[in-house]
Amino acid sequence: MSEDPTGQRDREVPGEQELPWSWITLVGNLAPMSDRVLDLGTGDGETLATLADVLPEGTVATVGRRSHLPVARDRLATLGIEVHDHGFDRHGSRLPFPSDSVDLVLCRQESYDPREVARVLAPGGTFLTQQVGGDDLCELDGAFVAEPPYPGATLERAVHDLTRAGLTVERSDAFHGTVRFDDVESLLGYLRRVAWQEPDGSDGLDPDHRRRELEALAQELPAAPLSLSISRFLVLARAPSAPDVGRTDFADLLRRADLMPEIPRV
Repeated sequence: MSEDPTGQRDREVPGEQELPWSWITLVGNLAPMSDRVLDLGTGDGETLATLADVLPEGTVATVGRRSHLPVARDRLATLGIEVHDHGFDRHGSRLPFPSDSVDLVLCRQESYDPREVARVLAPGGTFLTQQVGGDDLCELDGAFVAEPPYPGATLERAVHDLTRAGLTVERSDAFHGTVRFDDVESLLGYLRRVAWQEPDGSDGLDPDHRRRELEALAQELPAAPLSLSISRFLVLARAPSAPDVGRTDFADLLRRADLMPEIPRV
């Protein structure tokens, strides 16, 4: 999944249905309860910057696309947020943070490794992610790409992988809506903002490379506006709490006592 450069907006264009949850609100509720926050794939840093008032000192972020790195660093440096160059699409990539060191990991429409998320989360820490479903904009699959770029991106797969990594999923939601376009210009603007990927792996939709498809759409749109499917899902998961080794579990002692054979009286 590519970094989302669209900033804080849950709705990208006027014709797009709004998500049933607010990323800003969710993070705003979780961040004040955390001592250290990590934002995976912060993009240009715009969304994280809007949350500066609720973020703790020592908040850190990663950027997977190097073209975003200088922008994000310039924007977040004044807020005391360190930005690391890191992307999970690089083979063998490992988060540059110690184990059990982060209370809240955020990931909005960026790739992540569930095992690495589980590793860096402190006991009882929280992972919150919003992802684009593999069936997003599926009507364009035949027009611009031979097959969906992320067919395995599903809510069910995310829940399975996070559970397998040792996290407990406390919330999982999926949303399927539509976005409407009345002209090619608005469609192109939308595709640029959602970081569309060409089949050859280069970032961005190249109008010259897709001129024939775009000209066909330009002729069709005035007569029949184009409606495309939107697919998003949200998962909130927690790491296991640390065992309390300093307290005696008297309830467990009683349970074990009940299982012991009765001692005859003399």
